[in-house]
Amino acid sequence: MAFNALSGTLGLDGQLLSEGQISGSIFLGDGQSLLNVPRITSNPTTDNLLTVGANENSLVGEPNLTFNGSRLQLTGDLTASISISASFFEGDGRRLTGMGAGSGIFTTIDGSNAYVTSSLNIGGTTSADHKLVVSGSVSSSVNVSASAFYGNAMVLAGGLSLNRRSVSTHMTASKTDYYIGVDSTSTAVEVNLPDAATLALGQTYVIKDETGNADSNNITISASGAQTIDGQNSIILMSPYAAISIYCDGATKYFIY
Repeated sequence: MAFNALSGTLGLDGQLLSEGQISGSIFLGDGQSLLNVPRITSNPTTDNLLTVGANENSLVGEPNLTFNGSRLQLTGDLTASISISASFFEGDGRRLTGMGAGSGIFTTIDGSNAYVTSSLNIGGTTSADHKLVVSGSVSSSVNVSASAFYGNAMVLAGGLSLNRRSVSTHMTASKTDYYIGVDSTSTAVEVNLPDAATLALGQTYVIKDETGNADSNNITISASGAQTIDGQNSIILMSPYAAISIYCDGATKYFIY
């Protein structure tokens, strides 16, 4: 007996063999004995991407790689034999390696200022590779250092603004000071220099009588402990609007220039 179509439910106690196709809108049961049918054996979240496991007929949910329709998230390492491109990369980029000349991690806020969120590396084999051009301002909440910019010199296409601190009483200079403007109108003022060993080699201070009263109320600049300024432990400004520029050796001495 042969039929081209069956309706209703077909129940068999044994096997069903066919030389053609068997189709149905639904198959009941767990399908354990169906062959060559991909199965999902582990899929704890609906966002999981499916990868083929050791069994080519079994699909395994991978919890470390998910995609929810808009965001692809990977927990672990990403390796590519060719380039990876994106309109932007999130994070501070501290573990990115192999960055070429002029590379860095930027977040552009207003279209004119570029903010480096981790580090800016400038390198290469020619002088052109070492060129950093600044047409606006450069600011940082952390240290900024460089071994070369252009011909071993830093070139700015604009003005340079250095930190200024105004004082009218005894004080100790800090690592962040550059210009120290002194007002000695009411009393003499002493400026104590920090231990030169705590500063970078060549760090500079400019100390200025800004009110013109150093003749009546002297301004004394004192080195730390037994350290010296051009061989002396202290220097005194005693002329109206006098100024002194000094730098340190990063160890035990300061020098006037």
